[in-house]
Amino acid sequence: MALQSNGQLLIRHNSPMLSATAAFKAPLPLTNYRLEPLFQSPAHIAAAVATTSMPGFGPTWSLAKPTAVVQQNPWDVAHQAAAQQNYTAYVEPDILHAPASMPPAAAASGGFNTNYPPAVGTQVSPGWHLGQDFGGFANIRGVATGKGVRIAHLDTGYTPRHVSTPRNIKPELGWNFWDDDDQTVDPGTQVLGLDQPGHGTATLALLAGNTMNLVFGGQVYEGDVGGAPDADIVPVRIGPSVVHFYSSGMARGLSYALAPRGDAAAKCQVISLSHGGLPSAAWASAVNSLYDAGVTVVAASGDNFHLWHVDVATQFTVYPSAFNRVITALGVTFDGSPYKTDKFGVMQGSWGPDAVMEKAIAAYTPNVAWMDMTRLPDGFDMNGGGTSASTPQIAAACALWIQLYGSSYPQDWNVVEACRVALFRSCSPTTAGKSLLGWGTLNVPRMLDVNLAETILADSKAGKLGMSAVDSASFPFWRELFGIPPAGSAREEMYETEVAQIVLTSTNPALVKAAQTVNSGGSLSVGDKADMVTALKAEPISAALAGRLNQPPNP
Repeated sequence: MALQSNGQLLIRHNSPMLSATAAFKAPLPLTNYRLEPLFQSPAHIAAAVATTSMPGFGPTWSLAKPTAVVQQNPWDVAHQAAAQQNYTAYVEPDILHAPASMPPAAAASGGFNTNYPPAVGTQVSPGWHLGQDFGGFANIRGVATGKGVRIAHLDTGYTPRHVSTPRNIKPELGWNFWDDDDQTVDPGTQVLGLDQPGHGTATLALLAGNTMNLVFGGQVYEGDVGGAPDADIVPVRIGPSVVHFYSSGMARGLSYALAPRGDAAAKCQVISLSHGGLPSAAWASAVNSLYDAGVTVVAASGDNFHLWHVDVATQFTVYPSAFNRVITALGVTFDGSPYKTDKFGVMQGSWGPDAVMEKAIAAYTPNVAWMDMTRLPDGFDMNGGGTSASTPQIAAACALWIQLYGSSYPQDWNVVEACRVALFRSCSPTTAGKSLLGWGTLNVPRMLDVNLAETILADSKAGKLGMSAVDSASFPFWRELFGIPPAGSAREEMYETEVAQIVLTSTNPALVKAAQTVNSGGSLSVGDKADMVTALKAEPISAALAGRLNQPPNP
């Protein structure tokens, strides 16, 4: 599938950035670009923020906006811009993260998606995922509710008139990076007919939903429907859908959590992100800044369809969830099984490769309560699914832990690592193994246990909590093909990112399998490398990459 772009460019400067008001002169036949900081607060205070030294802001990255649309492969446009700078800057296109089409809706009966447990007719509380035998949120309400912790919720927006809306939502701190304004209410509109309006309303309820009286199948749940109902919530709208957003919107939404509305004192401690797509170096940079600043990021591993793929051509974890410094949110079903199926055309969670599963944990999905923005004031269904549903549960658990224990740590990477260790050491073990469910299933009461907290703090003081590896858009498959060292030039890094995006959207099983082999630590024969170069040439690649593929590999 050919990559789509809005014509904008994301630029990482290796030298001091030009003034935000300077014009970026692209090589002919391109027209001029308007240059502005990428990691910025809203436009009306961008100038003030750009002059500060806040992490994640400043002169590292910029966004170049063209004055006219360029009909060309987006990576060729990026290479032309980088060439004018003699490749002293890394440039990537602002691509659209969206599927080409969507499969039929999953079968449902009595509110449940019947492809997964529980079976229709099972007596299940509409708040079952909160219960003692599952996540356990309902059992620790008197211990922690997230009070005093600020969470950035990156999604499609929220619905203020729905009863589930968090009682401490802070729209005055939020921003809409899709429309570039302060309107974070989900308008419920469709784009291309592929979107999921109301997705943000539903995930927000699982994260910090207010008190509701839910009735389903004769069973009643009354109480807070979210895992961290007293947390402060900053709504950040990055797109109209979980499957329709641009690289720049995600990058800006992530970095925004460092200083909502340009106020570093309003920094969020947790990010809940139920979106994902192809790798971006700008996303990696944002994640690194968040980690250094002590912000815990929880992101969905992604969803795919058995023998039918949406985001990538494999079941592998999408980005930013795949990054080292992000907690990967997997799915586990009502009966404790992996969120996986062999039924044709049925959605399942994404997982792997094994390196990603070393920092992954599962929470409950599908068939959880899913709020419906169109049925006010309190409409909901019981077929909520995807790793979109498990992500806010894990993010809420992190908020509860931070409420109780976060102040014991420096507000930098140390608090992020301590929170991650608390998640991983407390989860309920499974028989499925780490390759499908990471460290296990979320268990909030164990995570908040005082004895565990004291052990982790002692380990931290003894220097036993190491830093996670710095993130990048690294793709070992490309370096294997051409014998390129990890820290290559900006030009080689651009080739590497394009190859990653191309392979993860390819329908060529041989190419995908070879990339999986290398990215999991394997190697290719000389003959296999030659075959993979040929396979890459058959993909919708840029002319720049095609030219590089015609060059001999490094010795």
